Amino acid sequence: MTREELAGAIARVLEAMATHDPANAGLADGARYTENGQELAPGDGLWGTLDTLGAYRHDFLDTVSGQGATITTIAEGAVRSILVLRVKLTAEGISEVEAIAARPDAVTGQAAFADGPNQLDLSGGPAPEWLAPIPVEERLSRAELRRAANMYFSGIEKNDGKGEYPFADDCIRIENGFRTTDVPGVAPAQEAPANKDTPYQPDFRAMGARAQLETGFFRFVDRIRERRFPIIDEERGTVFSFAFFDHSGTVREYELANGRKVTTGLTRPFSWEIGEGFRIEKGLFTRIEAVMTPCPYGMRANWPLEEGDIA
Repeated sequence: MTREELAGAIARVLEAMATHDPANAGLADGARYTENGQELAPGDGLWGTLDTLGAYRHDFLDTVSGQGATITTIAEGAVRSILVLRVKLTAEGISEVEAIAARPDAVTGQAAFADGPNQLDLSGGPAPEWLAPIPVEERLSRAELRRAANMYFSGIEKNDGKGEYPFADDCIRIENGFRTTDVPGVAPAQEAPANKDTPYQPDFRAMGARAQLETGFFRFVDRIRERRFPIIDEERGTVFSFAFFDHSGTVREYELANGRKVTTGLTRPFSWEIGEGFRIEKGLFTRIEAVMTPCPYGMRANWPLEEGDIA
C-alpha cells in the first residue's frame, strides 16, 4: 500500500460523491458507508447532495493499516461545510467509507466555518509544517504516537488543570477551520472566562494550548469515549482519530485550577462527534486540526473499536 494509492482512493470517493455516481468510487463488494454516525447505502446522503469540492484538502495516510483520511471543504448547493472522510483500501477495493460533515446550523444558519483572519487558508492545502518528514532518529513508534494522541483526550476529559499536557509552546489548534490557540491581535487571558459555554472568547483564544488546559476550564467535558486511532503515520508524526465528547449538562458550576468559581451555562446533555488530526514531534503536539458536529447525546460510533482504541 502506497501513499499515492491511498490519496487516490480518497480522491475517487470525493469525485464520485461530487458526480453522484458511487459506481466510480472503486468500492469493494459489501462496502460500508456511514455519514455522521448513521449507516447509509453508498449513493445516499452526501453521494446525492455534494455538488462542489472545495480547494482545501488535508490528507492523513497510513500505509500500514491501509487507511487514509482527509479534511476538506464541500458545498451542497450554496451551503458550504467542512468534511472529514476516512477510507479503508483493500485488494478488492475500498471496503469502508466514513464521513463526518460539519454543516451550518439548520436553525441559525451559522456557518460551520468562517472566512476572515485566523481561519484556514481555504484556497490550498495544510500548513507545510504538517508535511515535513520527522528525522528518522526522532520518529516515534505507532504505539507511542497512539499513546500521545490519547493523552490529548485524557487531558480534556474532566479537565482540572493538573494533568500532563504535552504541547509545544508554538502548538496551533484549528477547529472547524477556526484557530483557537495563540490567536494574534487579542489580549492574553489571565484566566479562563466565566459564564461562557465555549472557550472561543477572544482572550481565551489568545492563550496557548497548554495554558488553556492548565486553567481547568474544560471540566464540563464529562467523558471522551470511543477514542479510535485508525490512521498513524510514523514518517510524518501524525495521528488521525475519532471520538465523542459528552457533556452531561450537570457540570454547571465548578472551580478553575486557581480556585475561581465559574458558571458554564450548560444545562442540557449533548455530544460532539469529532474527527481530529495531530502532529507530534519529540512527544509534543505541534499541530492539531479538528472537525466536529453535534450529535444526539450518547450516540455510538457505528464502527468497532480496534486494538489500541479506548472505549
